[in-house]
Amino acid sequence: MKLVDAHFHLDLQKDCQAVIAECEAKAIYTIAVTNAPSVFSHTQRLTVNTKYVRAAIGLHPELVATHAHELPELLRMMEQTRYVGEVGLDYVTTDAPIRSSQRRIFEATLARCAELGGKIMTVHSRRAAVDVLACVGSAFPGTVILHWFSGALRDLRAGLNAGCYFSVNPAMLRSDRGRALVREIPRTRVLTETDGPFVEVEGRRATPPDVIHAVNGLAEIWNTEPAEAAAQILSNFRTIVETK
Repeated sequence: MKLVDAHFHLDLQKDCQAVIAECEAKAIYTIAVTNAPSVFSHTQRLTVNTKYVRAAIGLHPELVATHAHELPELLRMMEQTRYVGEVGLDYVTTDAPIRSSQRRIFEATLARCAELGGKIMTVHSRRAAVDVLACVGSAFPGTVILHWFSGALRDLRAGLNAGCYFSVNPAMLRSDRGRALVREIPRTRVLTETDGPFVEVEGRRATPPDVIHAVNGLAEIWNTEPAEAAAQILSNFRTIVETK
């Protein structure tokens, strides 16, 4: 089975080269997100000759308070990759100025993506799904993947109406609420992710091969075989990549 890890933090691994080698050997399509433009170049250098691992440039909303000054670099360097992430909003903070700064940066990122066209974004929306979807709108000229979505059902449906995809990880499938949300997503809009190292599998930090646990969980929900579930996810990913 060819697998897809649509959201993985390669630069936070102890041995990046070993992880890349395993992804390439096992044909695991991996979006290697970054949390700030200042670390993107390192990830880009690591993946310059890879087939399956793709470097994404991002500015994580939780780092806006300390890294907002990197926005110009983010907008400039987005020309160097089709993949953008991790970006978005995080309303765990109740600080109004920080929330405002997050929205300013996210809106600027979306505008730059629209200008360049054809971007694939992996988006953080914790406690902020309503505002994330309001920023994205209904006619974004690219692909938005809502990673580890935890919003309300109405927000999920709004995301579907806006054309968003949803990436599902093993941790999401461990809760009744997470599985209930996944059941509402059409199979053609589902991708898989690990969000390693922030998700653990079997007592260790997840790496892309562990996305098989998400595949198995989806197969159970869909009442199908894991190979069929993996084939559907791969088809979804290819649809995104082939859409300009």
